[in-house]
Amino acid sequence: MKFTKHHEYVSIGSQTANYRIILLHGWGADFHDLLPLGDAIIKDLPLDFQVISLRAPITRSDNIGRQWYDLFPANWQQATNEVEKLISTLNQLSKNSIALHQTVLLGFSQGAAMTLAISSELEFGLVVSCSGYAHPDWNPKVKGPVLLGHGLKDNIVPIDASRQIQKKINLNSSFECRLHEFDGFHEIDNKFVDLIRQNIKNIF
Repeated sequence: MKFTKHHEYVSIGSQTANYRIILLHGWGADFHDLLPLGDAIIKDLPLDFQVISLRAPITRSDNIGRQWYDLFPANWQQATNEVEKLISTLNQLSKNSIALHQTVLLGFSQGAAMTLAISSELEFGLVVSCSGYAHPDWNPKVKGPVLLGHGLKDNIVPIDASRQIQKKINLNSSFECRLHEFDGFHEIDNKFVDLIRQNIKNIF
């Protein structure tokens, strides 16, 4: 485990990489949850990638997993504060290292909500939201391309959340937002992983 001022994280892949994927896990999970996904994305890519998986800073009240902010009920002021801390961490990770425009920021569910919030503040090579939703104060004027993936049968975060995100970004931003809908639940589709890999190849 490694540390920044606000967050703990682990890294896999090349430690001398020129490109990076940063993962933000969902509510009730932990840093290890998305590592297999990160490993699958960088496998056989023609570029040298490092994968960093950040750990949400708050333990759930039932001590089962972690969260980026209280969700039941939702504490949106806490969410805003945690977004600011995460921005600080991401800037710290990129300083004298891999630039944010050479970085993919990927989040799942609550982690995707954090990812979308940050996409309006910092410029990444690619932002990926998996089964995500937007915070109430979210600014859709993103600073880079956004890729969304969402299951049609998602009973945790309804797919309309991603459809509205795509619509708002494409109306308010000069960057394209694409939505991959699939016949699944609150999960990450294998075909979406392939799409992420293809977008990385096209962008970088």
